Amino acid sequence: MSRARVKAREPEVTDDEVPAPEPLVPGVARALSPMVRRIVAPNPGLYTGPGTNTYLVGIDEIAVIDPAVDDPSHLDAIVGCGGDRIRWIAVTHTHVDHATGAAALAERTGAEVLGFGAKDGFKPDRRLRDGD
Repeated sequence: MSRARVKAREPEVTDDEVPAPEPLVPGVARALSPMVRRIVAPNPGLYTGPGTNTYLVGIDEIAVIDPAVDDPSHLDAIVGCGGDRIRWIAVTHTHVDHATGAAALAERTGAEVLGFGAKDGFKPDRRLRDGD
């Protein structure tokens, strides 16, 4: 005796039922996963959209990726989220919207600044290379 498989039909979802994405609000930390939080910098623009994304990765020891601009409210939000657990500040590139907050954040936290080289006024404490 053969058993026929019955495939459950997916309920149809209309555009009215799809929840709108949460707005990206500068200075507000949002959990993207248990290990990753994002804070949007207050620098909206053509290239940054609502603002540069700063990521805090880790729990007990935290790496900040792209600290963004040297803006006191943004740096306060980063330190408020990561506090004395911030160990590293990684800058993916030296554009002003990604790197100018690195030195001020390092001064506040004592974290080591990592980058792929000195350029545009940015100087890492340690230079990263492919594979690091």
